[in-house]
Parts: sequence; structure tokens; C-alpha cells
Amino acid sequence: MKIGQGQEIFLAGLLVALGAGIGCASLLTLPESIILPLLLLALSVSIFGVWRGRQWTWMAVLAAFFCVGMLRFMAADYLPEQDIGNFARETVKVEGILREEPRLTEDNLGQQKQRYLLDVTRVRLKGQEWQKASGGIYVYARHREAPAVRIGDKVTAAGKVRSPHGYQNPGQLDTKLLLKSQRITASLSAGKQGIKVEPVETAAFARKLADVRSHYRERMQTVMPKEDAAAIFAMLFGGYDGVNEDLVQNFTLTGLIHLLSVSGSHISLLAAVMAGLGTLLRLPKAATAVLVVGLIVIYSLLAGAVPPVIRSAIMGGLAFVALALDRERDARRILLVTGLVMLVIWPLLLFHISFQLSFLATAGLLYLAPKWQSFLRERGVNSFVAAGLSITLAAQLATLPILAWYFNQLSLSSLLANLVVVPLVELLIVLGLFAGVLAFVLPFAGSVVFVCDSLLLGAVEELTALIAALPASAIWIPSVHFGGGLLYYVLLGMFLLTAEQREKLWEGLKARRKVLGMGALVLFVFVVSWQMARPKEMQVHFIDVGQGDAALLITPHGHAFMFDCGGTRDGAFDVGAKVDGPYLLHYGVLKLEGIFLTHAHEDHAAGCGSLMKKIPVKQVVTADEGISDYARSMRLGDNDPLLHKFHTARQGEELMVDGVRIEVLYAPSVSGGENKTGNEASNVYRVSYGKASFLFTGDLTKEREAELLAAGINPQSTVLKAGHHGSDTSSSPEFLEAVRPKFGIFCVGADNSFGHPKPEIVKRFRQLGIKTYRTDEDGAVVFYTDGERMRVETYN
Repeated sequence: MKIGQGQEIFLAGLLVALGAGIGCASLLTLPESIILPLLLLALSVSIFGVWRGRQWTWMAVLAAFFCVGMLRFMAADYLPEQDIGNFARETVKVEGILREEPRLTEDNLGQQKQRYLLDVTRVRLKGQEWQKASGGIYVYARHREAPAVRIGDKVTAAGKVRSPHGYQNPGQLDTKLLLKSQRITASLSAGKQGIKVEPVETAAFARKLADVRSHYRERMQTVMPKEDAAAIFAMLFGGYDGVNEDLVQNFTLTGLIHLLSVSGSHISLLAAVMAGLGTLLRLPKAATAVLVVGLIVIYSLLAGAVPPVIRSAIMGGLAFVALALDRERDARRILLVTGLVMLVIWPLLLFHISFQLSFLATAGLLYLAPKWQSFLRERGVNSFVAAGLSITLAAQLATLPILAWYFNQLSLSSLLANLVVVPLVELLIVLGLFAGVLAFVLPFAGSVVFVCDSLLLGAVEELTALIAALPASAIWIPSVHFGGGLLYYVLLGMFLLTAEQREKLWEGLKARRKVLGMGALVLFVFVVSWQMARPKEMQVHFIDVGQGDAALLITPHGHAFMFDCGGTRDGAFDVGAKVDGPYLLHYGVLKLEGIFLTHAHEDHAAGCGSLMKKIPVKQVVTADEGISDYARSMRLGDNDPLLHKFHTARQGEELMVDGVRIEVLYAPSVSGGENKTGNEASNVYRVSYGKASFLFTGDLTKEREAELLAAGINPQSTVLKAGHHGSDTSSSPEFLEAVRPKFGIFCVGADNSFGHPKPEIVKRFRQLGIKTYRTDEDGAVVFYTDGERMRVETYN
């Protein structure tokens, strides 16, 4: 083995061992008293092995790095006693220093909202003295007019501290871990009382950088539409605030979404421009290198110098140096060392999608792109086309398992988009940065260039929309789990073997072909027999949609239905598009036979509208409130064609699919003043398969529960979705006695302001021997049944 090659493999092994240690520590809880002695033992064995020149030394070094990974995760995951995250659920007054520019937005109702990120300095509980505190906290406020505040100012706010909490579903980003990697461990809603600001003269450099970004934004907003300014600003400095949703969707479908945040491609582009300028001016290589590094540093600072930007700067710069100077091997080693250093310093980066995609995409550019480019050039492909295709293919192949897990989507149109759209976007970025600099000196000239940039953006939007609309522009790909991902990268690694190594591998396989063939046959027979013998199961998924209801039914032969879709009352977050849709794709559900809505409240129905725009839905079954109530909840126009799929349920209706019975068990008629809160309209649906049954009650009130029983309806079911999220307005003792469930599900949001589920209702379920699950604690809850037996899996 060659020395260089050996170093590269060894560094890759160290990186894998470190990552494995971090991953294991996130799954297992082991005391330091066990890991530290193991680390000391591994180090001692390593030193002995080096001294004696033993061949097995590398295994001891890998074991040491594994232990280091575990210890680093434990240290990063630990919350100090003074951390603001330890005050969760307490009502406090908090004081801190503004870390970054406030985020100012407007919800769908036109109300102003502000988000401030503070580095906490002290906190005061009610009736107590101030005490020192630490950690980062998001403060949310609703000032009619946001107060003037700058980075470094002292900010005070009061409210209830909450732990960060995302949607706990497979394939969903782990919000809590992502925020912790940025040292953010809590949030607080200050409401309309807002924040108090005490100006502090500090952080002059950070403020100057913020002023430069503000200069760009303000200059753009004076000469172009607000959405255009938001899109160009996102391409220059990152962030999705104010960007048109259609543009985001089209960029996603065409594989260009990374262009709306600061990525390695931005850094490579700027480095290439500066290198080209150095060549044009005939500067020495050393001077050109200084210019390239200087520009990357300045741009990274302007973009906020946050960890994702720093990673992009390092990795994008590496990719440029490698491909421009034909020094792929040196850059590969530097990339591996950079990954090691980053994970040792910030171990939680391992779980950050930005790090995963940046590292793997850069690795693809360094390892795979040169081979693809040589392959295409040998077959007569134009050098420009070969370069574009090789870069796109390398990045896609290197990141495929990550894209499959989080997005279940592969953009086939990205090859065309990278050849046609990306050069225009690169020109747009260069012009945008130049226009901002020019506007400092010649404001009018800068404005003219910004106008040209806006026109260029229009061309980019049109081209992207056309490419996204092509048949099979993006295709669904199944989620890849750990074992499948590992196998994928092993097979991909074979592509990197030299001709001599491939020949040697092939000879080895041929020599063992009988054993391997027999093993493959036995495995095939086993898998087929297992699949044939396995009983056909029905699945019922209770999805974590926060403070709302959403459930997915999958019949034994794969027909899918939903019961409620969740949503938010203010429409600030699109649950249908960003939670329901990804969840369905994760489980391979590409169409719905029907959606059964219990009633029109937003936390049950709002997500339905955007979900119908995302995947085909045959029909929507509703309660008796009227079609206009559902249109308002979903923010659909009264004449929207989607409403033609809606029809009102009639009590006693049934639907049979694959041996699964769906019943409209109870559908109250709503008239005049009966529907005071909206909950009185709730339909009740029951799903049965063999001896297993599930009851969906929406927000059914105790009065309606009594009416249902008085009508002689038998609601007996195996699993009960608790009414109204566990409120004391539902789940009467009489109703629970009639249902007699073995399992109960509380669909609730973490730390919700309603106090759901109510303690007395939880106690009532337990006294009746009902095994309960909660989506705020357990995440998504999935029931599997063959009609006889039942098994339950939870996300947490």
C-alpha cells in the first residue's frame, strides 16, 4: 500500500470511528467512569503498539477515537446548572445580549412578529433575586412596531420558558438537537408586552457587518419587488425570509435549493472569480491565493460567520483548490482532517443536515467528480458539459442516502438545471455583490445593476419553473435506513478502486463464486419465504403535528387514508406541506384514497389543503359545518377546484378496503346556534380490521358523547384517540366505559398553553387500565395489527 493512500484510509477510519462514538453516545447512556478507563486503555495499547511496531496498532487508535467521540458528545449534550434550558416551564424574567439581528416577519393575518436570539446573562424567578444564567434563548414578541435593537444590546423579556421542541417523526429534522448545536436551549414568548432594550456600545465589528447586509437589503427593496429582493438576498447571504414559496418549491424540485443558502458552491464561485481576476492581472500565484482567501473570509463574515457558513467556506474553498489546481489527493486529506477537527470541537454537527450535506457533497466533488469527468471526456463529451455533469452526479451520488432519508426525492432535472440555470444564478450572485459595493460609491449606478439583477432573477424563475414542470422532474425514492446506507457507501466506494484493485477484487469473487452464489440463493429464499409467511398487517400512524390531530391508515395492500391533518390557527406554519407530506413520502405513500376530517377547526383540517396540492387525494369526507368553513380553515378560495372533492359524511356510511372497514359511526347534524365552539360538529369514525379497531373522535364534547350513547351506538374499540387532545370537555367516564379501549392516544403539542392533556383525564385513563401514549413525549406512535395481535412502535 502506498504511503499517501494509507494516510487517507487511516484518516477516513479515524473520522468514521469518531462519528460512530458520537452516534453511539446519542443512543446509549454510559457513565464517564466506564468510558474514561476504556479511553486510557486504548491509548496505552496504541502507544505500546507504535513503540513495538505492531500491525494491529490502528485498531487501538480507532478504539481511542471512538471513546473520544462518546466523551465529546456527552460534554456537548450536558446542560450546565445555570443554563436557561433548566428553567423550562418556569415563568421568569430573563436578561441577555442580542446575538444576531432580529428576525421580523408577518403572519397570514397580517400581524407583526419578531424573534430575538439572546445569550442569557441572568434570570429571575417570580419573587426571587436575579441569578446568573447562561445559554441561548429565542424570545418571540408581537410588537406593533418593533423597537430599535442592535447586536450587543442588552434585552429583557418576561414569560414562560419552554424547551425547544420540533415534530418528532421519522425523517423529520431533530429541532432540539439542531438548536443545541447552536447553543440554543430554550424559547420564551413575550407576547404583546414585548421586550425592553438597553443600548450598549459594543460589538462594533458585528454591527458594521450587519449594517452592510442592511445596506444590500434596503438598496434592493428600493428598486425591485419585495419578493425579488428577498430571493436575491437569500442567494447572496442565505435565509428564506420573504422568499416566494413557488420559487422555493421549484428550486427544490430541480435540486437547486442549496443556492438559497450560503453553500460551498457560493464559496467556489467567488474563489473562481477572484482567481480569474488574478490571472487577468497576471498576479503571482501567491498573491492570487491571498486574494482568494481574503475574499472568502470577508464574504463569510458578511454572511454572519455562523457555523454553516464557516463549514461552507472551508469545504467550498477546498473543492475549488482541488479541482482548479489538480491536487485532489491533498485536498481529500485536508477534508478528512477538517471533518475530524470540526466533530471534535462541535460533536453535535454530526446530526446537522447542513454538515452532512456539505461534507458529503464536498467529498463527492473530490473523490467522484474527477472519475466521472474522465469517464465522460473519454467518450467524447464536451469538456464544459462533462464538468457540469460530473459535479452534479458526484454531489447527488454522495448525498443520496441523506436526501432519501429527509426528502425522499431525487431531482432528475438537476442535471439540466445545473447546465442551464446555475450559470445564470452565478452571474446573478456576482452582479448582486458587485451592485452592493458600487452603491456605496455611486448609489444610482448600483441601483441600475440591482435592477438588472432583478430582471435576471425573472429569467431564472421562468427557466426553473419550466424545468420543474417537466415530466419526472423529481422522482420519489424510498427512505434509506442505516444498514442500507452503509451498504450503499460500500458499493459506491468500489467505484473509487483502481483498475488493478478492481481486477484483484473480481478474481477474489470468482474464486469464491460457488460459496457466494449459494449464500445469495439461501438469502433470497429466506427473504421470499419470510415475506410470504408474514401476516398482512394494517398500520395506523398517529403523527406528531404538535397541538393537533393527524393519523395515517395504511391497509394490508397499501391503500392509504388520513383522519384529520393537523394545522396551526394562525397559519404561521404549514403542517400539511412540511409535516404530513414528508411523513407520507417517508412511508412510501404517494396518493391518498381519502381524507376523513372530524370537523373544520384549523388544528384538525388546515393541513388538508396544502396536502391535497402535494399528493393526489380522491375524496375528502367532512362533518356538517358546511364547505365554506373548511375552505376558510384551509385558506382555499370559495371556487377552488379542490373543494369539488369534498362531501359531507352521513351517519352509518361504510367503506371496505382490503378487509378494513371504515365506518362513519356518528355524524351529528349542525344547525343554527348548536355549533357554539365548533367541537360539537365532530364526526366519529371507526376503523376495524379483524378483532382490532380504532376510534377517532376529533374534539367530541361530553354532551355529544352522551348523545352518541343514548342513540344506542356501540363505540367499543381497541384504540381510542382521546377527544379534544385530553381536555376535560371530553372523555367522560361513561364514554370510556362504553369504548373499553386497551390503548389511548393523546395528540398534543409540547408545553401547550391549554394544559392538554388534563391531569384528571390522564388519571382517568390509567385508573381504567388503559395504556396511554402521547405524541409530545413519544413522538409518532404506530400500531401494527394483523387483526389478531397488536404491536406498537414509538419514535422516542
